[in-house]
Amino acid sequence: MSPRPKGSLDDLTVPKGHERVAATPSNGPAITTPKNYAHTLSLRLTAEQYRRLRRYVARVEDEGHGRVTHQSVIEVALTDYIERQGG
Repeated sequence: MSPRPKGSLDDLTVPKGHERVAATPSNGPAITTPKNYAHTLSLRLTAEQYRRLRRYVARVEDEGHGRVTHQSVIEVALTDYIERQGG
């Protein structure tokens, strides 16, 4: 029996050390550089929330704004929220 071929995830990943694009709802995409993360959080989404996130990322990428990661969208949203709350 021959070994099972492994698929390539190259098109789905952003290599370490490369820029990531975060699309902000108010002013369009913003380039962010890799960060030295100190903590990891987990976020649970409903099926509908996840579908909306995927559609949003696909739309932004289709508009020609480059690669957008779910991580970058969530970071921008969290930063915007904290700033609006005066934090």
